[in-house]
This record gives sequence, C-alpha cells and structure tokens, in this order.
Amino acid sequence: MRNRGWRLFLGLGICVVLSALAGCAGKGETIYLDLNAALHGAETEQTGRGEAVLVEAFEDLRPEKQRLGTRTHLWGGVTHFDVPGGRAGAVVARLVGEYLAKTGRHVTINVVGTGEQAQQSKGTPDVTVTGQVQEFATHVKSRFFSTVITAKFQVIAFAKNSADNSSIRLNLEGERSRTVFWFEEKDVEDLINDMLADSLKKLMASVKVEGRSWVLKN
Repeated sequence: MRNRGWRLFLGLGICVVLSALAGCAGKGETIYLDLNAALHGAETEQTGRGEAVLVEAFEDLRPEKQRLGTRTHLWGGVTHFDVPGGRAGAVVARLVGEYLAKTGRHVTINVVGTGEQAQQSKGTPDVTVTGQVQEFATHVKSRFFSTVITAKFQVIAFAKNSADNSSIRLNLEGERSRTVFWFEEKDVEDLINDMLADSLKKLMASVKVEGRSWVLKN
C-alpha cells in the first residue's frame, strides 16, 4: 500500500513537471516590458539648482530596432521583448527626463508617445539634452530547471548649455545577468529596471552646475 502511494505521488509530480514544460514552448508573441527605472525606488540626490532642462527624444542607433530581445524556450519557439510603442529612443529619453526631475530640475520632456501630446517648454531652456541609444538589449535562455537572463545598455547623452552654446557628453551604460529557477516575465523587467536605475544614478556623477549651465568635473 505504501509503495502504491509513493508511485501515485511520483506520477502526479511527473505530470506537474511535464505540464509545466509543455508550456515552455514559445509562440512568437511579443511581451511589452514596464520599464520604470526612474521611479524604481532608487534614491536620487538633489543636485540641481532649479535649472530648466529640455529633454528631446533620443536617436535609436541599434542594429536591431524591432525589439529589445528574445527568449529561447526549452521546448522550442521564442518569445520577444520590447518597450511599449516600440520606440526605445523615446522610452530612454523619458526615463532620463523623469530622473532629472527628481534631482531638483525643472524638466520638459519633448517626447510624444501613443495618444500623447508634446510638452510645451516655457521659455528657453538652460540645458537641452539629446542622446543616442547605441545598445539596449535583453536575452533569455531557458534550460532544464533554470533560465539565464542577460541585459546590456549603452547610451550617449549630449547636454547643450544655452548660456554659451557649450556641450558636454555623458555616458550611460550597464550590464546585468541573473539565473532563475522558475522564470516569470517580471524577472526580465526587474533585471532591466535595476540596471537602468544604477546607470541613471551615475548619470550626473561627473557633472557640476555653474550658474545654470552643466560642466564636467575636473
């Protein structure tokens, strides 16, 4: 009787595992990630002096612009990942703008998303921020009893001062990897958000404010 109970328990366990694995085949759908790194709980220092900053949409220079990345499933097939609206340059610019607003600056984000209108800048901004997204990707590989998630991010931002037309160049970059036993889509969001939050925290580390202009620290 005891052996029969163990066989039944083992059989149920195998059924559960096989059912889970059966759902591991990708169907080619696209998952849109909620990237909110600027509001991800990261502490931001009040480094601004109330200067007016205009953030324009960043240029997307990635070789692969159709998506952020792909998950390769254990039993075949793929799932794709992307940002809402499919415009990585606009999403990155909005995150940068939201972060700068938290540091004590008056920020206008001139990035138009779906169903949105551009913000109107009040007067001439002290600093105008533009940028180039050179790399922004995530890759997910499912294996037996584990899934490996990787993400990489590289952006160049340019800040132009209205006072003297001078410009400075800022680098945002990051790379993360994580292995999970039981994969959920939120694992990808969390990994990317952590990476972006760290990069944004370092954004103004090399900048100081002189008057209402940005200059690089010596």
